[in-house]
Amino acid sequence: MKLWIAGSVAQVKAAANTGLASAIVTNPTVVAQWTTAERRPIEDIAAELVAETRLPLYIQLHGPSPEAFLAEAEALRRLSPLILPKLPSTTEGLVACRALASRDIPVLVTTVCSVNQAYLAAVAGAASICPYFARLGESGRDPAAFIATVAALYARHSLKTEILPASIRTPEQAEAALVAGASGLIVFDDLFRRLCDHEVTASSLEGFERDWARTFYRFEHKLPN
Repeated sequence: MKLWIAGSVAQVKAAANTGLASAIVTNPTVVAQWTTAERRPIEDIAAELVAETRLPLYIQLHGPSPEAFLAEAEALRRLSPLILPKLPSTTEGLVACRALASRDIPVLVTTVCSVNQAYLAAVAGAASICPYFARLGESGRDPAAFIATVAALYARHSLKTEILPASIRTPEQAEAALVAGASGLIVFDDLFRRLCDHEVTASSLEGFERDWARTFYRFEHKLPN
């Protein structure tokens, strides 16, 4: 199981420090926010992030031709092998995916909204695909059923392509995606911070605090400044 994180530069650094995130993911909106806020090119920000976090960083490429996708991937990977390509599930994106996968470069294929796209991404050698959970629901599809169908297809043919849905907006959607067969989640920092929230946990901790208040103990430790 994997947990990939998105958010501002500060947020993804903080998430990386928890040790729970296993990769950082961008989309064009995130890249635009990073470069505008930092007033630096994406290349500089990406190199800094992977050097500091030591996590893989998936950068969504612009393309739109296969040649442009490959040129962008090569330029970014000269900075660090931890910088990995994220490509759309278009014919052009999948052609580029096939070329990159043939060089053992893990590719994340995004905007996967149909079984056909999921099938072609696997044919192209994608290491993982990214369905849009909430957006599929808003379009009238059942996103959990879609993930379950793709997961069953991949399992039936022993395909190694993993399913990491994005566009997950609530803890309940995260649970539905995981139960349906997702290999992990791509979440923004605000949802990442809410995944442990539960009313029973909160009420239990309140009771524990009352018990701690009447307990004699001495834990020898020093908190960091």
